[in-house]
Amino acid sequence: MNRTNQALMGPLIGIALVYIIISFVFTILNIYDGEFLIQSIPFSDGGFMPDPIHDAYWSLIGLYTGFSDENVNIITAALFGIGFALVAAGCASKPTRDLKGGSDDPKEYLFTHRPRGFLLCLMIPWNILTAAWRLKKVPIILPIIFVPFMLPFALIADIILAVLFVIVWAVMNIRIKLAASKDRAIYDRDTQYAVCPKCKRNFYQPNVKCMCGLVVSFPVPNKYGVKYHTCNKGHKIPCTNENSARGKMKAVCPHCKGEMFTHDAKPIVLSLVGSVGSGKTTMMLSAIESITALAKDRGIVCEVISDGISVDAQRKKQRALPTRPGELDSEYFFLRSRDLSEKEVVINDISGVEFQPDRDKVLFEEYYRYNDGIIFVIDPLEVLALHHSQSPTKGSKNTPIATLESFYHMYTEINGYGPAVKSTVPFAVVLTKMDDPRTKSAVSAETSPTEFLINHSHKMFVDIAQSAFNTVRYFKVASLGENNNAIEPFLWILTENDKNLKDKLS
Repeated sequence: MNRTNQALMGPLIGIALVYIIISFVFTILNIYDGEFLIQSIPFSDGGFMPDPIHDAYWSLIGLYTGFSDENVNIITAALFGIGFALVAAGCASKPTRDLKGGSDDPKEYLFTHRPRGFLLCLMIPWNILTAAWRLKKVPIILPIIFVPFMLPFALIADIILAVLFVIVWAVMNIRIKLAASKDRAIYDRDTQYAVCPKCKRNFYQPNVKCMCGLVVSFPVPNKYGVKYHTCNKGHKIPCTNENSARGKMKAVCPHCKGEMFTHDAKPIVLSLVGSVGSGKTTMMLSAIESITALAKDRGIVCEVISDGISVDAQRKKQRALPTRPGELDSEYFFLRSRDLSEKEVVINDISGVEFQPDRDKVLFEEYYRYNDGIIFVIDPLEVLALHHSQSPTKGSKNTPIATLESFYHMYTEINGYGPAVKSTVPFAVVLTKMDDPRTKSAVSAETSPTEFLINHSHKMFVDIAQSAFNTVRYFKVASLGENNNAIEPFLWILTENDKNLKDKLS
């Protein structure tokens, strides 16, 4: 039992025990005074039991004493003493302390808010019967024999518990509603939703994994607790993100059951698009390296989680292997500082093979439904090769135009967009490999990246991009060398989506 429940149950049961102790003392005194009285209200002057009940008790006591007057007071006192002891034992028994949740959500309930809480509260004085039944069915016969002598004390305890329970329940209900409202407002402002890097689905809140391995529902102030929940094994689970306590827990996707971290951070989701060999992965690794350095300079912590963009992977960016075809885990990292609510940056980098036209293609790019920016990567050497080819329109599956058409078909199908719909998602077109002298010379000869594409047989690309997206911006990027600027398209999308990030990183 956690401390909150101890604080709730302790005073209630303690006050009830005080009343039944006083009642027991008065009962014993009256038995020895020759007046068989069960004192239901301490310190009252009268209160003899009604004659039928009085006679029934004397008849029952007669059965225990053999209708003998010898030692009747001692036996009567002993019988009521046993009844009192059984009620007191029920108040401290295991069923009274058992507040565990079910297997679907193994967390300890609040005493006041467990299912059928009021009835279970009234059962507390009788829980010795429940304990005996759970222990072994036969021993329940023993406390049943003494039920008549438990009854007066149990009824007094029930009256006290019922009154106090209603008061405490009302107070806790107010506390839960206030705390839940505050926590939800903070979550909706700073987080909004979570993303699974494995199945790519987004959802309002994930499940979380306790330190003992139990997977429980996302902890918020509710029937399990106001400041923290307790798993059925007794471990604390913070139910607010004060001091980033809840965000430090390992999260579990409610759909695929994959494990991840969310940090209660707002996700900003970027999607990389481009043909095979266009330089997407190298640019991404170079950009993450630059973002980490810039964040450090601005007093922001950059915490990289996924292996694909780790420091080790960044060091090997010059020898980055081609991205494997198929559905891959998203890469993600976090940005946070004292005056900046935490942000989760999620990057989806998939093989250019997936953008090759294929009628039987299985669409797995779920993130296109909620992504915050698209970076379309073009290898200028490929543009030059197609431009100088005798047949620029030949049926290649690996051209920027074919890749754009394939991507946009996937994008509109997943989102259910009609042909006239323009996406509001920022669309960055990146001419990469500017660290290659041939590429840099060819692109720099034109006034802008747009002019380079138009003058080299790719006007259709520019027109499609302009008609499909409201906000399009072109970049020239060197991913390697001292003058690398791979960060620019990433930084543009991040700052377009979050004003606070713009203020901190600009």
